[in-house]
Amino acid sequence: MGIYTSGKIFGVKIYTFDDDDISYTLFERKYDVIMNNEEMKEAYLFYTELPDKNNVCFKIYTEFSSTYSKENKNYMDWHRISENIFYEKFSLLQTPLPNEVKENTTFSIYQKF
Repeated sequence: MGIYTSGKIFGVKIYTFDDDDISYTLFERKYDVIMNNEEMKEAYLFYTELPDKNNVCFKIYTEFSSTYSKENKNYMDWHRISENIFYEKFSLLQTPLPNEVKENTTFSIYQKF
């Protein structure tokens, strides 16, 4: 039993926190359909052009399902992802991966909470 994400990306949010733990959205796009390569490239290029990448966080807008409800309906929500997963999903293999991410590293698309 649990809450699961499908891994389909319908949006992305890039944000940061200040010293008082207040979040500031730097980039946000949310769509009614799965993001295409051009939309993902736009987010990736925005991130690569940031002068200061410290304290930058990522969320994707994705589809969830839950086994806790008898109705088992899907719903949409924001899900935080790591910088490595952002690179994997949004770089579209057009640029080399950063040094911290090895080329044969695999990440799970489905995540249980």
